[in-house]
Amino acid sequence: MKKLLSATLVSALFLAACSDGEENTEESTEEATAEEAATEESSEESTEEESTEEESGEGAESDADAASDEGSSEDLAEAEIDEEDMKSAYDLGEDKADMIDSATETDQSVEDVLQAPSEVTSYQQETAIMIEVTEGEQVLDEAFTGNRAQIDETEGTLEVASDYIDESFNVTYPHGYANSETGEVILNTDRGWTDYSAQYGPEELVYGTYSTVYEIIEQMPESLQVKEAGNYDLLYYTGDDEKVHQLYQKYFQVEFTGANMEELETGFVAFINKESSELESVNLIASAPGEQNPQQKIKVEIILNYSDYGAFDDTEIKKPNPDEIVSPSTEDEGIEGSVE
Repeated sequence: MKKLLSATLVSALFLAACSDGEENTEESTEEATAEEAATEESSEESTEEESTEEESGEGAESDADAASDEGSSEDLAEAEIDEEDMKSAYDLGEDKADMIDSATETDQSVEDVLQAPSEVTSYQQETAIMIEVTEGEQVLDEAFTGNRAQIDETEGTLEVASDYIDESFNVTYPHGYANSETGEVILNTDRGWTDYSAQYGPEELVYGTYSTVYEIIEQMPESLQVKEAGNYDLLYYTGDDEKVHQLYQKYFQVEFTGANMEELETGFVAFINKESSELESVNLIASAPGEQNPQQKIKVEIILNYSDYGAFDDTEIKKPNPDEIVSPSTEDEGIEGSVE
C-alpha cells in the first residue's frame, strides 16, 4: 500500500566521491505532484534526485519515512548503531538519552508495559523523517519532512487532521484530513483543499498511528528488550536482523540506494510512561555505509511522538470547510508544504 507522508518523500541523496581528491558533488531535487502527494502524512511525490553518474553515488531513498531498530546484548558490542547512536538520536531529549545508559532489563513483556490499541481513543501525534549522509564529522547532504496530526482511533475507526512541520517541529502548512467512517481523504494542494477520496484510503494519510506502531512492535524480533529507567519502561533493540529492515520498508517505505546493505544496522527505542502505560515516543534508525565509498554513511531516522491522549474524545478534530473543497484536477499539481 502506497503511503504519502508530506507527499511521498522520495529523497535520493546521491553523493559522488572521486578517488583523485575532487569534491563530492550533490544534487537534490524533489518535485511533488498531486496524485502521489496524497496519502500518508502529506502527499508529495518527489522525482528522484539526480547526481552526476561519472562519480560513484550513494543515497537513501525514502517514500515516506523509514528506519528500524534491533537489539540484543550480544548485538550491542558488534552493531554499528549502539547506545551512543541512540542517545544522539534526533529530538531525543537529554533526560531520555541518559536513560538508555541507565536502563535495566526486566522480565516483563510488551503486553505488560504497553497499552493495547483497543484502549486508545484520541491523541496528538508527530512523525518526522530525517535522512543524512555523512563522511566522518561532515554532513554531505540531508533532507527532512514531518507532520503533526490530531488522531482519533476510537473503536477501530480512524479520523485524522494533519499539518506539515519544520525541523523545529513548528507547524508550517496544512496537510490533509481523512475519516474512515465517511471515506473522506482531503488534501491541501496548489488548488486548495482537494477531494482525493476516490484515489486514496484514510489509512494512507499518516504513518505513525498508534495501531500501526503497535503492529510493528508485535513483529519485532524476540531480541527486542523490555527495560526500565526512572518513570519509564523502554523497548530497545539494535542489530542487523533483516526482518526489522523489512518492517520499516513495509510501514514507512524507506529504501537505501547505493548503500552496502550487507552492513545495514538498525535501532529502535520506545519510551512508555510507566504509570499510565502510554507510549510517549519512538525513535527508529537505519544506517549503512556507502557501497562505492565506505567512508560515507547513510542514516535514516524516524521520530514518532505521542501526547494529549483523550484530547479529542469530546472535541471535534479540525476539518476543512466543505465549501472550500474542490475536485482533483486532471493535471498534476503540487501539494502545499512539500519538500522541493
